This record gives sequence, structure tokens and C-alpha cells, in this order.
Amino acid sequence: MAGGAIAPRVRVDLHLHSSASFDCRVSPLEVARRCRQVGLSPIFLTDHDGIGGAQSLVESGPTVEAIKGQGGLVYLEHPYDTTRRNLREGAIERIAAQIDIVEVFNGRSRREVNRLAEELRSTLGVPAGAGSDAHTVKEIGSVYVEMEAFDGADDFLAKLGGDTVITRSKGWRLATERLRLFRAR
Repeated sequence: MAGGAIAPRVRVDLHLHSSASFDCRVSPLEVARRCRQVGLSPIFLTDHDGIGGAQSLVESGPTVEAIKGQGGLVYLEHPYDTTRRNLREGAIERIAAQIDIVEVFNGRSRREVNRLAEELRSTLGVPAGAGSDAHTVKEIGSVYVEMEAFDGADDFLAKLGGDTVITRSKGWRLATERLRLFRAR
């Protein structure tokens, strides 16, 4: 920022679930409420097999094209975690040109799986994301990205690179890990 002023910062968890996912019982409104309580904004719902949870908060469409058509971003969560639902390699290849962000730190994934996701992100040349993969209210806020405040999707992508991922261990001790979150050039 000009004159050495510090840019405003925001906290975003790029991977949250709501009751629109088969394995979560927290309503989208309760997710939104908890996000406000812990200072996370905006909300990124990444429910399984659809966007019903997000639709209940904001009108949107069910496909990559609909997401893009509304100015949204395509976020590929836990692409190599075989213990969670993910897209098969062929599906990733079909939509590769439309993927905006790859999750390289998932709060529920093993380190090796996250490393493979980073390799995919690098191959695609897109920014890296991180999220808690929260399925319960308690998990919300356990992993998030602290970054400059942004205005819209393009500004979000531009500011996503090089920021801090905050993780909280099971004992809720704060651990800060600096990850180099590259943005596509």
C-alpha cells in the first residue's frame, strides 16, 4: 500500500462443509454464524456433490460453467485424498483449464496427500489454497488463510499468493506455518 500503510487483512477458510454434505449436520446458516464468531469472511462452502448449502446462502448454479458464469472461482479440494470424495484424474484433466485454486493444505488430510496436491497446483500454475475441511462447528477456524482484504474474485486471486496459513492443533495451541502460496503468472 502507498505510504507504508498496512493493508487490511481478512481470514478465510477455503474448505467448509454444511448439512448439504452427507457427512455434516451443521446448517449453512449455522456455519455462517460460526464463521462470523471466529472472524472468518467471506464463507467458502465446499459441500460434496453439489452446492445446495451455498445456494441457501447465495443463488448459484451446479456446474463449473455456472460458477464461472457468475464470476465465481473453481476450488479443487483434497484432490488426492483417497479417504474423501474427490475428482478422478480424468475429471481433473477435463476441467484443468477452469480450475482457479488447488487446496494444498487440508486440515484433515495427511502430509503426503497435501504434498501431492501442491505438485498438481504447480503443474496447473494456479494459486494454492488451504482450509479446515470443517464438518463440525468446533472445527471451523482450525485452519484458515490470513491475507489482505480483497474486492471480488480477481482481486482475491491476486492477493492469495504468499500469505499465512494458520492451523490449530487438537490441543488448540496456535501454530503458524508460512507457506509460499504461488499465484499463476
